[in-house]
Amino acid sequence: MSEIVTLSCLEDGIYQINLNDLQNDNQLTDELVDIFLKKIAECAKNPHLKVLLITGLPKIFCGGASLDVLQKLLRGDTEVKDLLLPTELLRFPVPVIAAMEGHAVGGGLLIALCCDVIIAAQESRYGVNFAGLGFTPGMGTTSLLPSLVGPLFAHEMILTAKLYKGRELQGRGLFNDVVPKQQVIEVAMDIARNIAEKPKHVLEMVKDTLALPRQRALQEAMSREHLMHTVCFNHPDTQSIVKDMYIS
Repeated sequence: MSEIVTLSCLEDGIYQINLNDLQNDNQLTDELVDIFLKKIAECAKNPHLKVLLITGLPKIFCGGASLDVLQKLLRGDTEVKDLLLPTELLRFPVPVIAAMEGHAVGGGLLIALCCDVIIAAQESRYGVNFAGLGFTPGMGTTSLLPSLVGPLFAHEMILTAKLYKGRELQGRGLFNDVVPKQQVIEVAMDIARNIAEKPKHVLEMVKDTLALPRQRALQEAMSREHLMHTVCFNHPDTQSIVKDMYIS
């Protein structure tokens, strides 16, 4: 049985964390998030690492929260582990590149938005589908998304819960590059090699400075989003929707 999250060294200074949970479509199960966080912590201590690539399955980069996680929220469990991921990625000591060959929705897309460089596929679908599932956004969506695409398009994405093909998001400020799926890793590696040529202490200081505004915005947003989740997951309509999803 293959590991659901793997860590490997691709080249000098360039490491990769790959989300590889085919059975669960790379959803943010407790198991995947636990291992993901451990790999991030392991990488952060690596003196040779200058840039980290995060990749997923060819068809699915990350599928967002699992039904079991939604059930926890329904029961009022505040220890939802995937909420830790945005903070850990934003405070990671060196640049992080999200190379998304496959789809990324909800929390799966937010993982990418907490990276420093994002490469997406023209054919794959991306969006924040929280409202479409009957509940309010999480993982800092309400601050991170407007900071990238501007408030008006962020409002549209959040309120409609639409899933956009990568080519529809070209030039919207969400991704650095949108390329054919087969070119995603190649483009990401070209950028990674360019970054890895720089002194590590320079990369660390620049990363920390560039991430600071998003870190502050994330903390404010997550406090508000937590309150919304508390109200929302106690609402009969949301409870009914999540229960129906779980049964089906």
